[in-house]
Amino acid sequence: QKGIKKMEYFAVDAGGTFVKWAVVTDDYEIKEKGQFPTPYEDVEKLVERIWEEARKQTKMQSGKGFLGIGLRVPGTVLDDEDGTVKGGGILRYLHGAPLGKMMREKSGLPSYVENDGKSCALGEYSAGALKGCKVGVVISLGTGVGGGIIIDGKIFKGAHSFAGELSFIQLSPMASGDMDSRFGVAGGWRSGLLRHVLEEKGLPMDTNMDGKQIFELVCQGDRQAMRGLEQYAADVAQQIWNIQAVLDPDVIAIGGGISGQPVLTEKIREAVERMTEENPLKQFPAPNVVTCLYRNDANLLGAVCNCRQKMKRLEEKGNGYIEI
Repeated sequence: QKGIKKMEYFAVDAGGTFVKWAVVTDDYEIKEKGQFPTPYEDVEKLVERIWEEARKQTKMQSGKGFLGIGLRVPGTVLDDEDGTVKGGGILRYLHGAPLGKMMREKSGLPSYVENDGKSCALGEYSAGALKGCKVGVVISLGTGVGGGIIIDGKIFKGAHSFAGELSFIQLSPMASGDMDSRFGVAGGWRSGLLRHVLEEKGLPMDTNMDGKQIFELVCQGDRQAMRGLEQYAADVAQQIWNIQAVLDPDVIAIGGGISGQPVLTEKIREAVERMTEENPLKQFPAPNVVTCLYRNDANLLGAVCNCRQKMKRLEEKGNGYIEI
């Protein structure tokens, strides 16, 4: 578009509490960022509020416009031009919404949508821990577990746009409605890490303790908390081993809210190394486990990366864009 000296995009990361946004350049530099409370009325209100903030930032950027809008949302995003969302997680009004199409119609700009785990993987590929890899995987450890797979610089979505949904991995035969048998529950910090720590300390399962308190105990040398962390790390390492067997990635990057704790990645690496050393089949490649570089910002960078890739794909097909 005319008048743009340096290409910029508007990135959106819609969560259950806040919608985070950022102004991102084409070389993945975050120029400005902020957040606003997540609207819970309906999807139309969400789109309206995002565009309101984008227009505000356009004025703040000396009248320059954005080349496109990249959005990250919870749920499964279909591989269609409308950016249709299935599920939507806590934002239930997203289910069935053609969010990309709605954002394009509201803004007149190219607007594309991807889910949280895949956006994180794209963000780490664009400028972070997965940069330059042929095959890379992100495992996002939070209240639940997210994931994303990069192959040859593109997100791998699978036949139903469901690839990388690591939270659905079954850990044991599933009884009807049994969520505890899924990695998304057992791999989360609350149902996984906290449970192990409370068991080691002999405390009731309803004991109020957050992630920060757990890692404070670990750093203070609490042996029971450390044993709980090691058990949790072993659980995660087992799934890393399975991912390595199926996808054979160059890099597996650990992200999510607790990934900022160096001792977590250290213990996961130690557990993976033990499995590798004890494995009698020596042709198995040792998983390369690292920490995500951008952590929470990876979703914003990934939303822009997805937008740019989709825009390039349409440009190669000879399709034009609406300019405002």
